[in-house]
Amino acid sequence: MKLIYLFFATLSTISTFGQSGSTRVYASGNDSKMTYKNSNGLNSFNIEVRGKIEVTDDDRDIKSMSNDGYLEITKTTFGSRRAIEISAQGGTIKREYFEGRSAVSWEPEGRKWLSEILPEVVRTTTIAAESRVNRFYQKGGVQAVLNEIGNINSDYIKAHYANLLMKQSVQPKEYASIIANVSNELDSDHYLSEFLDNNLSKFMQNKDAVEAVFVATNKMGSDHYKTQVIKEALRSQPASIESVKIILVSTSKMGSDHYKTEVLTSVMRQSNLTDPVMAEIINTSKSINSDHYRTVVLTKALERDLSVTSYQRVVESVKDINSDHYITQVIKSMLDNPIDGQVLSTLLSITSSIESDHYRTEVLTTLLKKQDLKEDHYKKLVEYVNSMGSDHYKSQTLQTALAAPNMTNGKLVSVLQAAGRINSDHYTTEVLVASSRYVKSGSTEAKDAYRAAARNIKSETYYGRALRALEN
Repeated sequence: MKLIYLFFATLSTISTFGQSGSTRVYASGNDSKMTYKNSNGLNSFNIEVRGKIEVTDDDRDIKSMSNDGYLEITKTTFGSRRAIEISAQGGTIKREYFEGRSAVSWEPEGRKWLSEILPEVVRTTTIAAESRVNRFYQKGGVQAVLNEIGNINSDYIKAHYANLLMKQSVQPKEYASIIANVSNELDSDHYLSEFLDNNLSKFMQNKDAVEAVFVATNKMGSDHYKTQVIKEALRSQPASIESVKIILVSTSKMGSDHYKTEVLTSVMRQSNLTDPVMAEIINTSKSINSDHYRTVVLTKALERDLSVTSYQRVVESVKDINSDHYITQVIKSMLDNPIDGQVLSTLLSITSSIESDHYRTEVLTTLLKKQDLKEDHYKKLVEYVNSMGSDHYKSQTLQTALAAPNMTNGKLVSVLQAAGRINSDHYTTEVLVASSRYVKSGSTEAKDAYRAAARNIKSETYYGRALRALEN
């Protein structure tokens, strides 16, 4: 009969209910008593155990017990009850067998029943687990213990045995194989992450084992446990480039944007990341649906010295952000460093998708202040100013454009032409007056563009002010 189990290592009691019954496990200080209970309505199977127990090599009898050792096994079938009580007494082991309420001679019935049920008991509880792992390891090494883990049904018991295996004198070269086998055996993300965390200090000593840890996270369905293992491993020591690539594959399978962000930002704290790997991290950010979390990842990436390729990946990721606020936040972070011309062209095209004149102005004015724009990029920027609805923001951006370094005749003319398209006489005049000092020493083309823009001013007062600025 398969026992339902649960382990609880505090002073509390936990109850769980499965398809075939319930289990309670009690633990109190160093004097722990564990109780396993199983009932399906027709049959009930109860076990109480205390102390350290060792079974014989065939798992059919009790070989030894600690001084406080005690084992009681009770089975009731259709009202018929049988029980075994085994206890340590004065250096010997006392065995008793009961049918109903009557004591029955241990030989042969008691011994026979114990030999029938004990193999199943030890595989469905942690009873004698330590001695069994020692025995298997001594006889057949790591593989023998792994084979026994494969014969166990419960994830909790499998994990318990796996942790006991790691207390043996296992060689680091065997760690990766152990991780692979245990991760294939365990369906529970909880127990798998617990096993990996418990033994992480050992696993991090071996390159293959580290990679195996990250590969194991790929099979986890829980983003929480996956993130917990990856972050803890990254805290232990820098991961290799190969390991980071495995982490990125695992991250791309996550459903939670929050946990994706936690992992990617943790990875980016590594000092050994190559630019191709950074490009892949940025590319992975495209799987994040939340504008907020994607922005967190991209701005973190932009703190590093990125190549043109990586900047291009950032731009591609920004294209899928819907929020003007977050688009602006990422682009402004990009502009802290010089931008390649090709990347800048793509970046400028993204500004046209910013619907808010306020945020578009923030991006364009920051770009003008922090980047030395070539004439073609400058003219493209002015073109995107024209498509804004607010004359106030148009005027603000164009005046910032006039203050940009390395003003050329072509740049100046593009600003003047844009000023002529502003509907408000007030804001048109503001831009023209601000440009007048450049126009005075500029080309005939610039002066003609200035006057053409001024002729669009309907107010005689503003028109006069614009002309006087050029003539004075």
